[in-house]
Amino acid sequence: MLLAQKHAPKKLDDVLGNLTAKKQLKRWILTWMRGTRQRPLLITGPPGIGKTAMIYALRDELDLDVLEMSASDFRDKARIERILGGTMSAATLSEKSKLIFIDDVDAMGREDRGGVSAILKLLRDSPFPVILTAQDAWERKIMSLRAFCTVIPLKRPIAPSVAKLLTHIAQAENMEISPELIGAIAENAHGDIRAAINDLQCNLVGERDRDKDIFTTLKNLFRAQTYAESRKVSFGSIEHNMLKLWINENIPIALPPGDIPLAYDYMSRADIFDGRIIRRQAWGFLRYSNDLMTSGISLSRSDMRPKFVRYQFPAYLKKMKETSSSRATMKSLLTKIGRKVHTSPKRAESYLPVFAGLYSENPEYFESNYGIDEKEAELLKKFAPKGRKKPKKKPKKEEKKEEQRKEKKKEEKPKAEKETSSQPPKKEENAENGEKQEKAGERKLKKPARIEHVGPKLHEFF
Repeated sequence: MLLAQKHAPKKLDDVLGNLTAKKQLKRWILTWMRGTRQRPLLITGPPGIGKTAMIYALRDELDLDVLEMSASDFRDKARIERILGGTMSAATLSEKSKLIFIDDVDAMGREDRGGVSAILKLLRDSPFPVILTAQDAWERKIMSLRAFCTVIPLKRPIAPSVAKLLTHIAQAENMEISPELIGAIAENAHGDIRAAINDLQCNLVGERDRDKDIFTTLKNLFRAQTYAESRKVSFGSIEHNMLKLWINENIPIALPPGDIPLAYDYMSRADIFDGRIIRRQAWGFLRYSNDLMTSGISLSRSDMRPKFVRYQFPAYLKKMKETSSSRATMKSLLTKIGRKVHTSPKRAESYLPVFAGLYSENPEYFESNYGIDEKEAELLKKFAPKGRKKPKKKPKKEEKKEEQRKEKKKEEKPKAEKETSSQPPKKEENAENGEKQEKAGERKLKKPARIEHVGPKLHEFF
């Protein structure tokens, strides 16, 4: 028996990685079971990542009745009508909640002409929850299905997580295998959990050409001389966003300096269409995005002569890999804080300075009540509010200035008294000036002479 089947997860939480996707899947099925209808789900991701394992773990955990179908079941018209009729009319004999599972919907070929329309009819009319799986969410054949479903993308687990799972399986099977070999198997699997477990059972590191595929794709793209040749690059097995990252990283390496601005202009336009796809759910823009980031890049090259290029791994993916442990620590810390204050981890991020200050006053309380470990505590300390030194300096400067002003005033007072005592005529001048000012004031008061002149006439009326 294969170890991948023997050690298949029995609960949804036992599935490796993709914590957010697992929560969304469980919330979706529980809402269905309460009687509220939900949109069908489309779970996408590369092979061996755990799409089917998640569904069957959910079945075992919630005691569901899963009706599994594949793309081959939607080929001829008679078979489609038979499956749809039986699915709509039949209820489960065991009175369990039913779940319809359609695997690998993107595997339909040209001969499966009625498959997409049949699946769409099932999605519209089915009284039961429906889950579809596909390897590539950007596949043109499932464009109409994708627009009708809620897409849940799965990400590849990191090598240390895969190595931890392999170590657990090896201990359960009493296998004598070195940690170095387990690490090599996990690293070489590139997130393919099923392949890693199979390699563990064979006790060897399997050979895979995933990296070779991307380098061959880039070579074909930057050496293409026609629109048709460059456009074929988007029809491969590489994900759309992943291919865009690789192209964006290698434009300065593969193209002459004079052609780089035009190439990045095409990349920015492709990114604009990708944003419109997400905001508007207008998947028809995908064709423009693919053409701009493939044909637009290759045909922006002025020198068509092939040259050797050492293509580079995307720097963005390197940074994300380097910060994966710190991001996981931050996510765990925010989750623990959010549970205590009854809020989401995203909103709990704004509370970090407050909790950092409280943690510095009483760390034992937080470690016991919040369950914060050493890594999370070190991360929390970085958000502690620092003392404000600048505002304290300002009052000192102002006080010094005020003291200097007071001292100057004290020095000026005796000087003014001496000058006034030595020069008595100035007092007379001041007195004369005062008299002049008083006279001017009297003149100003005597200005309303017209009122005095008009006064007697007003008295005559009374």
